Formats: sequence, C-alpha cells, structure tokens
Amino acid sequence: MYCSKCGTENPDDAQLCHSCSSVLTSTPAQAPALGVKTSGMAIAALVLGILSIFTLGLTMIPAIILGIISLVTIEKSGGRKTGRGFAIGGIVVPVLAVPVLLMIILMPALQRVRKQARAVICQSNLKLWGLYFAMYTDDNNVYFFSGEGRDNGRWWMDPLRPYHRDSTLFLCPMDTKPYNEGGQNPFGAWTTPKGDSGSYGMNGWICNPQQGKTELWGHGPIENYWRTPKVQGANNIPLFLDAMWVNAWPRVTDTPAEYENWREDKVRFNEIRCFCINRHEGYVNGLFMDWSVRKVGLKELWTLRWHRNYNTSGPWTRAGGVQPSDWPQWMRNFRDY
Repeated sequence: MYCSKCGTENPDDAQLCHSCSSVLTSTPAQAPALGVKTSGMAIAALVLGILSIFTLGLTMIPAIILGIISLVTIEKSGGRKTGRGFAIGGIVVPVLAVPVLLMIILMPALQRVRKQARAVICQSNLKLWGLYFAMYTDDNNVYFFSGEGRDNGRWWMDPLRPYHRDSTLFLCPMDTKPYNEGGQNPFGAWTTPKGDSGSYGMNGWICNPQQGKTELWGHGPIENYWRTPKVQGANNIPLFLDAMWVNAWPRVTDTPAEYENWREDKVRFNEIRCFCINRHEGYVNGLFMDWSVRKVGLKELWTLRWHRNYNTSGPWTRAGGVQPSDWPQWMRNFRDY
C-alpha cells in the first residue's frame, strides 16, 4: 500500500504511514505513474526525414523505417512515450518533399531534353521540305523556280504547294506564335498578307531567273544565282533554314545583329541576320542543296556558300581574320568557325 501523501510503500495492513505518519486509506493506492518521455527514435526519424531533403533521399528509407518502428513502440508504451507527430513527420516529410525536390533539380535537364526533341522535329520538317524541293526540280528539268512574280515569299511557296498539304511544316516547333500575336525573336513566326505563317526562310540566291534579267527583287548580279542543285559542293550551299522572314539574300559584307532579339528593320541590308537567330542554343537547322539537313552554328553562317561568288573566307570568318571581340556580346560564347 502506498501513502497518498508521500508515496512511500507500506505493508497492506498498516494504518499509518511509517514515513510521514499520515493515515492510510483502506483502498490500496496505485503506484505513481512513471514520467512520460518523448520517443528518441521518433525524433531521430524526423531529423532523418528533414536530412533526406538535403541529401536527395539518401536518408529517406532510414527515416521511414524509424518512423514506423517508433509509432509501434509509442502505441505499446501505454502512454509512457509520446512523439507520434515526430514519427509521422519522419515518414511524411521525405515521401512528399524528396520527389518535389528531385523534380526541381531535374527540371533543367527535362527542359533540355524537350528542346532537343523539338530540334529533331524541326530537322524532320526540313527533310520533308528537301523531298518537295527534289520533286519540284525533277519535274522542271533540274531547275529551281524563277523567283519572279509574287512577293512576300509566294514566289517559292506557290510553286511548292502542289507537293504538300500540311501547313504545319512551315513552322519550326520551337516557334509557332506569330510576331503579330506577341511572338518574340528568335521564337516568333512570320506571317504574310495572304495569311501564310512560318518560321523557315529561303536562300534567295538559289533561284533560276529568266533570261535577260540583271537582278531579282533588287538583288544581283545575276551571275550569283545557283539556278540548279546540280553543282559541286552542294552540301555547303544553304537552301532553306530557320529564319525570321520568308527569304533573304546574304552577302559576305553582312554584319551580325547588335542584340539577340533583333527584328528585320532594313530591306536589302545585312540579310544574313534573317538566319542568324539563336533558335536552337547557338544553332539553326538548315536544308542544303544536296537535300541533307544539319544544324548550323550561328557564326558558321558566314562560311557557307550562299551564292556562286560568295567568299567563304570573308571578314566574319576565322580565315578572314575575325576576332572574338569583334562579335556582338550575345554571340561571343558561340563556337567559332
């Protein structure tokens, strides 16, 4: 029998407490409850759960195991142990937080994969365009179109319409929003007064002007035009590329844009800028005169044979003496050619 006043244990038949002389009740007193303690295992589970956020899940499994064990221990303690919240936290925190953290960390990689997939689709589009160009030249004595007639690119769009029906092929998947609807360079799409929309452009020098012409749309001399794909070095002659407008006639003296989001604002000047757009992380995709498709470095554009008399070692090439500091700031980290 325990004394209700001092807690001293006495014989069951005692009338007075032998320690404090208090009168003992006839009903035996229960042993005083032991001190309630917080489960150290539950605390450890929560700590490991929090650490799993910073260790990318390395402590996730131990935290969950300790959390489950500590919950069972607390349930069996008869109230002598607490810490259910800590134990549950050790289980829930890593389960919820680690996947979110991994998504945040992996997001840049997922974005890169997405861009790479779009670049592949872009090249697939250009390969189909290569088939259409090949079919057209085969049907026209291995010559390209004259380039005359309608402006705003219809001089090449209209002759090719019989060979395709899918208007989405005009668009690189990186840029489907027209400039007039808020699209921004290098990911905007051009539109024409006739309602055509796209993000690829033609090298105007591939045309086959009619006899007697001295220039085409103000671009000459006439000897510069390729006229046919049956020429040497066709794999270095650009035909159809990512572009901010329907067509352009680049020259060796063309200079790069001063800033990245430049838009065409001058006709017949620096037309290589129509193709020099950072659409695929320092590259554009291009179709060449041999119907091959590959990515082209932005600085590499100046080394391509745009027309018959184009100097591929011009002033904006390494062979021509260009220095890294000569390029505008937004292009300096791109590969040199």
